[in-house]
Amino acid sequence: MCLYRLLFAGLLFVGSSAQAETVEEPKLAAEQPDSISCGSTNRGALSDAAMLPTRGHGFVMAEPWRSRGTRFGTLELVKLIAQSSSDVAFQYKDSQLSVADMSHEHGGPLAMHRSHQNGRDVDLIYYAMDAEGRPFYPDSHMAYYSREGQATYAKSPRFVKDIPERYFDLKRNWALVRAMMTSENANVEHIFVSPRVKRWLLTYAREVKESASILKMATHILHAPRDVKGHNDHMHVRIGCSEEDVDAGRCRQASAPKPRRSKRWYRRVRCPNPVGPELALPRS
Repeated sequence: MCLYRLLFAGLLFVGSSAQAETVEEPKLAAEQPDSISCGSTNRGALSDAAMLPTRGHGFVMAEPWRSRGTRFGTLELVKLIAQSSSDVAFQYKDSQLSVADMSHEHGGPLAMHRSHQNGRDVDLIYYAMDAEGRPFYPDSHMAYYSREGQATYAKSPRFVKDIPERYFDLKRNWALVRAMMTSENANVEHIFVSPRVKRWLLTYAREVKESASILKMATHILHAPRDVKGHNDHMHVRIGCSEEDVDAGRCRQASAPKPRRSKRWYRRVRCPNPVGPELALPRS
């Protein structure tokens, strides 16, 4: 079934959720200390991390990601996820964003990732719908979408040949991208997607008459990462360093170069006032 024929024909359709559950509201207390992002996304650390609840209004972190201990990030990133997914749920009934890996509580290397080390990265699984256009409730798969916008298998977190059929939900995925790009909670630096997904989203944005400024912003922020294949199954969102992170944690926008002769770089960057070795950057 053609992606555009399936989805553009149902722009105004709002279906019922595939699964109704009581949700836990994000607890972002006023006394939460401001987090500090240190170093780079590929060689960094995190102090006073904010923790994303396993579920909230408009989002859920399903297994196996829930058990990986990777639902930490800067306060700005946690607020961005909670508010943007809530915005989509308000706009489109029964929307549930599936959140995958963020960072460890103190940052540092994360299995299966080159980055995600200083609390400024999150993997978000694309919104999906079933063949009737109803929202597809998140499961344990990162569904891999074909050129037709259909997914019947997953490559991550493990390869599964046959998964429940689903389709790429253009209206919700674009609503999420738009909400994040225009958010006041964080400065979204990159949204890594495949060239295929970028083309779908920009085509949709033009179809719904988005402004020239929004289209220009999306064209700049949506792009495929260098030397990394895929992103047909999730978007990787990265926010920029805040001014406080730069001042307090020596946060770096650019990726760290690979050391050629020594590992001393690791020892030069630490989060301020570390309370233990877990806050220092890894030395291997």
